[in-house]
Amino acid sequence: MAKYLKDRNDSQENTIILSSGDMFQGTAFSNYYYGRPLVEIMNQVGFDVFTLGNHEFDWGIEKIAAYRDENPENGEMDFPVLAANIVSKTTGESFPWAQPYRIVEVSGVRVGIIGMIDDYTINSISASRVADYEFLDEVDTIRTYAYQLNVDENCDLVVVSLHGYYASTNQAIANLAEEGEAYRVDALFNGHTHGNLAASVSRVGTDLPYSQVSGKTSSLIGKITLIYDKSTDEVLNYSVETIGDSAFSGTDSGIDSLINAYSSNNEFVTFISEPLAYTPTPISRNLILSTWGSSVIRDYAGVDFGMVNSGGFRLDMDSGTITMGDLVEWYPFDNSIKTCEMTGAQLTSFFEYIDSSGEDVVFDDGVTYSGGVLYKDGVAVGLATWYSVGAVDYIFDKTKYDFLDGRNIQTTDLLMRDLLAEDLRATVGNFSPANGTSFGNPS
Repeated sequence: MAKYLKDRNDSQENTIILSSGDMFQGTAFSNYYYGRPLVEIMNQVGFDVFTLGNHEFDWGIEKIAAYRDENPENGEMDFPVLAANIVSKTTGESFPWAQPYRIVEVSGVRVGIIGMIDDYTINSISASRVADYEFLDEVDTIRTYAYQLNVDENCDLVVVSLHGYYASTNQAIANLAEEGEAYRVDALFNGHTHGNLAASVSRVGTDLPYSQVSGKTSSLIGKITLIYDKSTDEVLNYSVETIGDSAFSGTDSGIDSLINAYSSNNEFVTFISEPLAYTPTPISRNLILSTWGSSVIRDYAGVDFGMVNSGGFRLDMDSGTITMGDLVEWYPFDNSIKTCEMTGAQLTSFFEYIDSSGEDVVFDDGVTYSGGVLYKDGVAVGLATWYSVGAVDYIFDKTKYDFLDGRNIQTTDLLMRDLLAEDLRATVGNFSPANGTSFGNPS
């Protein structure tokens, strides 16, 4: 894919390459180095802009900021980071190392690119990671900067890179043109929801084309082509498509060398190659897997109840030896464990809320519920009794859940993935999440 993009950037001068976020999370290769190899690959490809997504906050946003600190020792992005609608709650200003837009000139045509994140996506980030920031309404933000680019900056075209997708939002962005040509957006790239989208929104004048890729092999690059007549200052036509790996061929020697340098690092190889357990059958990303994860929290954090979100487990796992590299891709997040104490009445009410709402919180394998009564290991909880509870910080810090209403709230130094690794190491025989944890076995 990198070669495909680099070749087109080198051979077609009217090409702009952008990312709409979530570039660095998911593989052991990127996670181990906090995204630095990806930054260097993007530099070689010639990316023009990069828009922040929610997963750029997973390691703490300071990890991304370091790639724009002008210190080549820790790696540097040769392209700007866009974050038009993320502002400090204190100052109202965005990150000093980011900017709301960039203007790229191709063949004498000025193209303004606005980058932002859907305001609702703040709920997909651990609250502690964004406690000091506010995500402004994306349509209002686009309105402000589209005017600035169209009028003040004299841009010919305006493109939006939005980490998020709602059909209603895309429609609202298209409708900005009804407020006047000064607010028109000519193309839109979406992200976050993993949809395979290549479509347009109807409006007066030329429709608004938009694209998003799913990340599956058949949907890896979104491409929008605009046919622009500078003499009349209008988009005459457009095309939009998604491109899969069937369009790729060969590799780039420079990028191959870069990847090999990082992937052959002895410390990295040792880390990802560590065998943890063995499974004779594939393991699906399902409720049983999440229940095992919650039970791992309960046992290794030493609490009465453990809870996790099933979304933390990202992939199915193939049969065979489970290595640390597999686990990182299976559970890529550096979530810490937080604990508190809640009464049986609070826990019962919380369980009922989760059960009825379909919210993504999974309890450990000792929890059952029947006839309005919550049971722990077959024994009804005492409604006035205090119980210790542990959960990953991603769900613990959400104000819509009840953890923060508990007492004795603590942030531990335990990381979820470390606990999962410890339990896998302790497995006797074959691993199966349906068997519960291996707590107490020597690892």
